[in-house]
Amino acid sequence: MIFPGIPVAAARKPAAGLRNLTLVLGALPQETELVEEALKGRRRGRLGPFPYVEGRIGGRRTVVAATGIGKTCASMITMLFARHFRPRELLMTGTASRINPEVRNGDVIVGETTCNHDFGSLGAGYAMEYFGAEGPLRDTMPILYPGDRRLIAAAKRAIRRHVPETASQHSPPYLPRVRLGRITSGDQFGITDERIADIRRQLAPDLMEMESGSVAQVCWYLGIPFLCVRSGSNRTQNSPDNDYRMLSPFASRQAALFTVSLVGEIARSRR
Repeated sequence: MIFPGIPVAAARKPAAGLRNLTLVLGALPQETELVEEALKGRRRGRLGPFPYVEGRIGGRRTVVAATGIGKTCASMITMLFARHFRPRELLMTGTASRINPEVRNGDVIVGETTCNHDFGSLGAGYAMEYFGAEGPLRDTMPILYPGDRRLIAAAKRAIRRHVPETASQHSPPYLPRVRLGRITSGDQFGITDERIADIRRQLAPDLMEMESGSVAQVCWYLGIPFLCVRSGSNRTQNSPDNDYRMLSPFASRQAALFTVSLVGEIARSRR
């Protein structure tokens, strides 16, 4: 069953039986280590073969784990950890390429919407024809997943309190921004200029990466509130290797620092 268009996920109530716990995932240890360092009373554990770190941020019980790169790894770890821990919310942190040219290295985008840009039929000129297709419940799977409203409200409060690190490695230096925006995901590290133009035309994202769209989809089916926090590293390009290596450490820190601020705000709102 195929329905042309770009279907948007409807709002859903959180599932019953969720615990007062925040699950934070990142693709790589570089993206999660600073969040781990913020944990009080941290201890390490394993869920099967997969490691995690648990502790508290602002009194909030928090579990942090790395998924590995790509949508398959992200979906696998999300399902495994979400079913085991039953978190009240799941946050995805890390870096992403800057497909919106106005986003700078270290700017943080909070995913008001998270989507998948590689689900559809690729046509002439690298233009994608998007559609809703049959899902696991014989439903129509969305492509766009709005962030959880409660978590977006918490993020807005956290933005007012949060102070990013100065991007002193750039000339002139600047203070990165944190704002709401749109994040898109697909299983390609580098893409052509034609694909970049089509993604911008149809989806208008600020950042592009390789995990959060699938994490949002898993959370939507499981009824777990989700929000993505990503910071811009390299610009979106065909061969990003060297730029990614140079710019991703600072971006990782900014996303992680804001994620810590957000968990702290969640903790305050739960008291």
